[in-house]
Amino acid sequence: MPDLLAEITAAARAYYAQANALPLTATDFASWLDELPTAQRAGLLARGLPGGRAEPRFLRYCLECRGYAMRAFMAPRLSVPAYELWAAHGEFNGDLPLHSIAR
Repeated sequence: MPDLLAEITAAARAYYAQANALPLTATDFASWLDELPTAQRAGLLARGLPGGRAEPRFLRYCLECRGYAMRAFMAPRLSVPAYELWAAHGEFNGDLPLHSIAR
């Protein structure tokens, strides 16, 4: 399992790294917050856009809105067992801790 997690983590990092080339705006952040359950919004709103830039869920939202689908990105980069593990467990980010994406 550790090798699968490392594989998923590496692919997830590469996926999120694509966001470095994108302008992430306050409008993106507000649109993303609008889609979240109310209970999740307060903490994220308090961290604001700078905090959002380190939030994998926000980065995925921005990437997907611009046509960078995570499933399409991960599929050719993961072995079959790693992809199955990733998909079966909610398309998680391997062992990447939340708020660990440097942008």
